Parts: sequence; C-alpha cells; structure tokens
Amino acid sequence: MKQEGKVALITGAATGVGRASAILFAQEGAKVAIADINEKDALETVKTIEKDGGEAFFVHADLVKVADIENMVEATAARFGKLDIFYHNAGVAGPGRIEFTSEEAYDQIMDIHVKAGFFGAKFAVPEIKKAGGGSILFTGSGLGIRPSKQSPAYSASKAALLMLARALAVALAQDGIRVNAVCPGPIATTPLWQGVLARNPEIVPEDYAKMNADVRPIKRLGTPEEMARAALFLVSPENSYITGVALPVDGGGAMS
Repeated sequence: MKQEGKVALITGAATGVGRASAILFAQEGAKVAIADINEKDALETVKTIEKDGGEAFFVHADLVKVADIENMVEATAARFGKLDIFYHNAGVAGPGRIEFTSEEAYDQIMDIHVKAGFFGAKFAVPEIKKAGGGSILFTGSGLGIRPSKQSPAYSASKAALLMLARALAVALAQDGIRVNAVCPGPIATTPLWQGVLARNPEIVPEDYAKMNADVRPIKRLGTPEEMARAALFLVSPENSYITGVALPVDGGGAMS
C-alpha cells in the first residue's frame, strides 16, 4: 500500500494512462480525484475504483480554462481534506505537421499540456504544502526528449513541460515537494494514439504500430499499465530522493 493515506488528483484520468494510474494509485491506498472533460468514461473509472473498495470522485475540468483548473484542486481538497499528489497527465495528439497547424490547434496543445500543467501546479502547491509535502508529476513524452518531424507543436509542448518539471523541482524542493515527469512511448490502446491515426488518414494502423515497435530495442509498444507503474514509482514517498527527472518509459525508444 504505497499510497495509503494519500490523496491524488489526476488529469485526463477517464481513459488511457490516466485511467490506469488512477486505478493503480487507488489499489495502493490513495483517494483519487478523476479530473477530465469526458464525464462518461471518468465515471466508469470511478466505478471501477469503488468496486475494488477504493475511494474516488469525478470533477469536470476543461483544462483550457484556468478557472476549471483552480476548481478541480479546490474540489479535491474539499472532498478529501487535503492533496498530496498532483499528476497532470491529460494530453492531445495535436495538429501534426507544421503546414497543417492552425493557431487554434497550436493554442489548444500548448494550453492543455503546458498552461494546464503550470496553473495546475500553481493551485496544487499550497495544498501540498499544507499536507507536509508531496509530489507533482507530469506526463511528458519521448517526443519531448527527441524531436518529432510529424508534429513539431507536440514536441515543443512536451519539451516545455519537461523544463517546467525541472524548474519546479528546483523551486519547490525546500517545501518538500518533488517534481518529475514520466515520458511514455507510443501506446496503441489510447485515445491519443487514435488521434495520431485520425490526423494522418494515409497511415495503415498495423504498419504504423509495427514501425514504432521495430525502432525500439524491446521491439514492442507499451501499455497504460506499464506507464502507471512508472508514475507510481515516481510519486511514491519511498523514492524521496528523486526530483527533476524525465523518465523515459518507451522500450528504449529515446536511445534509438
């Protein structure tokens, strides 16, 4: 029970990596706030956690709105009495190649990845301080470490998020708050993967999956559950000497 007595707020927890992380954190003893715009799937995540004997609730959060970001933190602290972990996982695939990138699409990806991470941390920090310290975690990407020619806006937003993690790790260490990022490789079962396929209709899904697997030393794609276990590792109090880290969880893709 690595998270017994802890309260975690996870964005984008209705599906994919966020959902797997919420379920795992709850299995490890945490009370979990499921922040998402997708109410239907978020409530299914809550139901799964409660069926296993855990505690969770859904809070609607449109992460392009700072007021919603502030509200999700306040709602979590009001519901569970404190906040120990803020995990900003929500993400979108974005617009793809630069010639297809509109101002609106650029703003959306920057807002959801970077702005929401920044303001989520801003509002979470006072509550985490009250709890005596804790963790902030961001979902970065292997494409924030190495560039993507297919989506420069995505790479730029995730690279910014990794620098934000490092800057906050330095700024908040004296408050007992560790800040890290987990950097997943591609996962074929997530909405984000489906978003990549949707913006590139010429891609054959099976061929694209095989290509992404073949360039990795481990020769396969990852799963949401593998990313969730990495997230749990980074936020767990037993790993109290780890901060400012961008951890690739990508089958070796960041090296290849």
